[in-house]
Amino acid sequence: MTAESPASNSAESDADAEIAVDSSVPPPASEPAGDDQAIATTSVAPHPQSTLITIRLDETHAGRVRGGAPQLDPKESGLELGDLQSGATAILSDAEGNSLAFGIHDAPNALVRVLPFEPDESPAHLDVEFLRRRVKKALRWRKRLQLTGPEAAYRLINQEGDGLPGFTVDVYSGHAVIFSYSAALEPYAALLAEAVKLELKPQSVIGKIRPPGETPVGRVDFTLYSEEPPPKTLVVEEDDVKYEVHLQGGLNTGLFCDMRDVRRTVRNLSAGQRVLNLFAYTGSFSVVAALAEAKSVTTVEFAGGVVEWAKTNFALNEIPADHRGMKFVKADVFEFLKNARRRDDLWDLLILDPPLATSAPGRKWFLKSDYDRLIAHALRVLAPGGMMVVASSAMQSRPEGVESQIRHAAKEAGRRLRLVDAFGLPGDFPTQMIHAPSRYLKVFILLAD
Repeated sequence: MTAESPASNSAESDADAEIAVDSSVPPPASEPAGDDQAIATTSVAPHPQSTLITIRLDETHAGRVRGGAPQLDPKESGLELGDLQSGATAILSDAEGNSLAFGIHDAPNALVRVLPFEPDESPAHLDVEFLRRRVKKALRWRKRLQLTGPEAAYRLINQEGDGLPGFTVDVYSGHAVIFSYSAALEPYAALLAEAVKLELKPQSVIGKIRPPGETPVGRVDFTLYSEEPPPKTLVVEEDDVKYEVHLQGGLNTGLFCDMRDVRRTVRNLSAGQRVLNLFAYTGSFSVVAALAEAKSVTTVEFAGGVVEWAKTNFALNEIPADHRGMKFVKADVFEFLKNARRRDDLWDLLILDPPLATSAPGRKWFLKSDYDRLIAHALRVLAPGGMMVVASSAMQSRPEGVESQIRHAAKEAGRRLRLVDAFGLPGDFPTQMIHAPSRYLKVFILLAD
């Protein structure tokens, strides 16, 4: 697979000269400063690239691009990038010279991001109009799903599922947040912001970078793409339930839209039950359980700040946080479960949605290696006939891997489990069938005999 410059003597050189690398795209922005106080910077969309190189793919990789592959590994695919710098764009074509997609060189992730063309497209540049067509199509689908109310929270763009790998756009009460999954992609976020403003007409648009490797903790800087930033706190509504979100803070805003269907299920299962919500974050599962008139709701989270945030969500929904059936516990989950077992405490519905890893003082664990042990601890405080919601959001773990951890945990705890339901990503998180790692969410609803 070779890269051709516009000056090539090949028969396609004249056409290639019209579709090749945006030399005018500014260099990628630096990584977030990591300050406790987020810093807002403004950005201007880059000018279209004046010339693009064309990279010809062999039959195998051209077929993968046609099939929806969101990225190519230059080393595995033999992709010759030539002088294509990180953040620059090329045309990806098949061996016959038929243009298939834009490719963005994402050096921090050692990938070429593939933005496919529609059958009736032959764009000359990766510009606002190219992105606007994809935003328009994505918005049409979310409207069909009836997700786009004025106070709604939903995903508008989900990477390659909406033709834009390396980018997501989330909307909260009419305010949009663009995430670029590499600093190399950030210049294009400015173009995407313009497309979002044209189609969605949001009240504000900001952009953040999700760098490769470990997710930054605390506030991160954001780029402002509108006249005014979003409010520091904002209230969204889902199924008549209110939640507070913080768009100017860290990468996580306070509400995970991909768990919408699971919240509905928890609400349906909670009436009259003793509910335990572990790794509760801002307490969204606790809120829906309380609204469903659970007998009691215990909310356990190690970080004190989000425990208070959970109480705020209770207040937004007029649920007395000091009611005798409502308990908020700031504690390490493992220690909480050990102490609960010593007291012979039992719950009827248990929700387990942990982060990928934790580095709490005195307790380090990783979802991939320690989840079975955590599930086993939780099963020991689950009442006979109780139900457990087990969630995993690790891209690297396949459903069968999580099922294996559950089986191992059940054996260790001496419990027999029945699978009664399972969830993946909701409709506003589409993926390409060819790329299984994008289907990261696995949720199992289990009944313990």
